[in-house]
Amino acid sequence: MNNMSEMSRFYEAMALVTSLPKDLQDKFTSELRTSQRQDVINELNIGNIVKINHKRIPSNHQFRVEKINRKNVKVKNLDSNAVFTVSPTLLEVIQ
Repeated sequence: MNNMSEMSRFYEAMALVTSLPKDLQDKFTSELRTSQRQDVINELNIGNIVKINHKRIPSNHQFRVEKINRKNVKVKNLDSNAVFTVSPTLLEVIQ
């Protein structure tokens, strides 16, 4: 039941956003992305083991967080030592 009320509030909010002018829509989506990034960054620490949720990265690959920037995170593959710069919203903390 709670999930349904959350979804209905989400759709109501989206209906309000689509009625705004384009510049305000862009500002809203930008602030939403910033908020989502910040939520994930608050959970991350240097040295965390993470996986990347992306169709081109196999789900069994693990990465270590090397550096946390304002808009992206540098991670190093534990197997090949390859370094990737990814959006924090694609990361999932394993350990």
